[in-house]
Amino acid sequence: MIIQRVSSNSNFISWAGSILLLALFSYLGWVDYQQMQTMAAIQKWAVAYLVSELLLLLLLSDMQRVTRQLMSRLRYEQEAKQQQQAAESKQHQHALSILNNIAASFSPDWHQQMRDALHVASDYLQLPIAILSNIEKNNYQVIVQYTVDNSLQDGANFDLGETYCSITMQSKQVIAIDHMHASEYASHPCYNNFKLESYIGVQVLVEGSPYGTVNFSSTEARQRPFSQLEIEFISLLARWIGSVLERRRYLDAQVEVAQRLKKVSAQLPGMVYQFKLTPDGKASFPYSSDGIKEIYHLTPEQVLNDASAVFDLTHPDDVLLVKSTISESAKRLSKWIIEYRIKYPDGEVAWVAGRAVPEKHPDSSILWHGFITDITERKQIEKLKDEFVSSVSHELRTPLTSIAGAIGLLHGKVLGVLPEKAAEMVGMAMANVQKLQILINDLLDMDKLVAGKMQFDMQTQPLLPILQKSVLDNKNYAEQFKVHYNLSDKIDDIWVNVDSLRLQQVMTNLLSNAAKFSPPNAEVDIVIEHDSDKVTVKVIDHGIGINDNFKPLIFSQFSQADSSDSKIKGGTGLGLAISKQLITRMNGDIGFESSLNHGAEFYIRLPVAIETAQQSEAFYD
Repeated sequence: MIIQRVSSNSNFISWAGSILLLALFSYLGWVDYQQMQTMAAIQKWAVAYLVSELLLLLLLSDMQRVTRQLMSRLRYEQEAKQQQQAAESKQHQHALSILNNIAASFSPDWHQQMRDALHVASDYLQLPIAILSNIEKNNYQVIVQYTVDNSLQDGANFDLGETYCSITMQSKQVIAIDHMHASEYASHPCYNNFKLESYIGVQVLVEGSPYGTVNFSSTEARQRPFSQLEIEFISLLARWIGSVLERRRYLDAQVEVAQRLKKVSAQLPGMVYQFKLTPDGKASFPYSSDGIKEIYHLTPEQVLNDASAVFDLTHPDDVLLVKSTISESAKRLSKWIIEYRIKYPDGEVAWVAGRAVPEKHPDSSILWHGFITDITERKQIEKLKDEFVSSVSHELRTPLTSIAGAIGLLHGKVLGVLPEKAAEMVGMAMANVQKLQILINDLLDMDKLVAGKMQFDMQTQPLLPILQKSVLDNKNYAEQFKVHYNLSDKIDDIWVNVDSLRLQQVMTNLLSNAAKFSPPNAEVDIVIEHDSDKVTVKVIDHGIGINDNFKPLIFSQFSQADSSDSKIKGGTGLGLAISKQLITRMNGDIGFESSLNHGAEFYIRLPVAIETAQQSEAFYD
C-alpha cells in the first residue's frame, strides 16, 4: 500500500514537473523571441527545457530506486516482526499447554506426580537438573528431584548456604541467572562446589508460608537470557506445586484423623456412624465403624450408599417407630434417642439403643452423628428385675395387709391399752408398715405402667379443682415440715383431658418433695400459666436445689440424690419415675429447672381441652 502510494506520488511529481518546466521555458523562450526576433532564441530555450526534463527524470528515477530499497527493507522488518510474534505466541501456547498438562496430571503417589511435573518443566526450560526442596532454618532437603544423569537422590540434605536457593529465599521474586561466572554470584559456594552456570528458581509457599523452592539448573551457561515467558512459567509452576502440597497436607491430616477415629471407635461398644437423609428420601451411612458387623451383621461398604439393609433388619413392630423418630428429629433438628429391636434372618432378636445429633447441610440434607449399642443383656436383666419385683410385690402385699391390720388394731387400742414401751414399739411398726405399703404400691404402679396395664379414666374437666384438692390433701403433710402451700388461682377456666386421680398422684409427689426439701417456715408456690393450647403447672420451692450430677437421673427408677440429707428425708426413689410415666400417658410432659442451694421448679405441661360455656356450667352445677 505504501509502495503504491509512493509510486503514484512519483508519477504525479514527474508529470507536474514536466508541465511546470515546459511552461517556464516556453515563457522564457517567448520573452527572448520578442526581444531578439530570431529562431535561435527559441531553439536555445527548447534545448534548455530538454536538458532540465532529462535531469528531472534522472532525479525522479533515483528517488524511486531509493524508495524501493527503503520499502523492501521495511517489508523485511515487518515480516521478521510477524515471524517473531508468531514464534512467541507459539512459545506461549506451548508453555500454557505444558502447565495445563502438569495441572491435569494425577498420580496416587504425589512424589511421582511432582517428579513427572519436574521432568516436563526441565525439558521445556532445557535445564537438566530439577529440584523441589524443603527448607527449614539452614537445612536444604531434596524432596523430589529429576536429573538426566540421576546424580541426585530424594531425601539428600545440604547446607542452605551452599545452594543458590539461599539467594532465592532472600527474594520474593524469581531468581534467573543465565551465566553465573559472569554474574555477581560468581564467588558463591554453590558455583565453586558444583560449577552450575545457569539457574532459575523461586520460593514455594504453602498456606502463605515459605516451604522451600522449585529450581532448575545446568553446568552449562545459556546461549540466551531467560525470557519473561520462562520466568512467568516457573512462577506459575511454583503456585501449582504449593497448592498440591496444601491439598496433600490437608489429606494427610484427614487420613490421620480417620485412622485415629477408627482406632478409638474400634474400642467402643457398638457402632459409631454418620447417617444421611437427602431431600428426596434417600438414606445412607457415609461412615460407620466396624462395630456395624456386630450390631447388624453388615459391613460398612454394604450401607455406604444405601441404608435399606439396616431398615430391613429392624423388627417389623419397630420399623414405624424408628422412621417416625428419624422424621421428627429431622424436622426439629433435635437429638435422636430411641431403643428398638433388630430381627436377624435366623429369627434371633436383639435390643439396641440409638443416639445421634442431626446437622442440616446447605443442600437441605440432614446428617446425623451418633452411635448404636447392643442393650440386649440390659433388657434381659431389666425384665428379670421387673418380674422379680412384680412377683415379690404381689407376694408381699397379702401378708403385709394382714400385718398392717393386726398392728392397726393394736395401735388403735382395740385390744386394750398397751404399756407405754409396747405402744411406742407398735407405733414404730405401724410407721414402717405404712412405708412398706407405699413402696409396694409404687412398685406395682411402676409394673403396671411399664407393662401398659394401668387403666386411665380420661375425662375433660377443669384443672383448678384438681389442684385445690391436691393442695388440701397434702396440707397436713406440709405442716410436719412447717411449710405452707400457696396456690395461685387467678386462672379458673382452664379445662384439661386427664385422669383426675392420676394427676392428683403426680401433684402429691411434687408437693411432698417440695415440702420435704424446703427449709422451715418456707412457702411452696403452685403457679398456673396458660399459653395458647398448653397449660403449665409449676411447683416452686426454695430449698436445697438439685445437684448437677443428679439431674440426668432424676426421673429414673430408684434414683435418689447421694447426700445424707436426702437419705434422712426418705422416699422410694420411684415417685418421679412414676409421675413421668403418668404424665406421658396423659399426653403431657414433665420437667424441672434447678441449681444447687437455689431451690427447684418442677412443672407439668398438659394440652388444653376445648370446652364450652355449657360444659363449664354443667360441671359446676
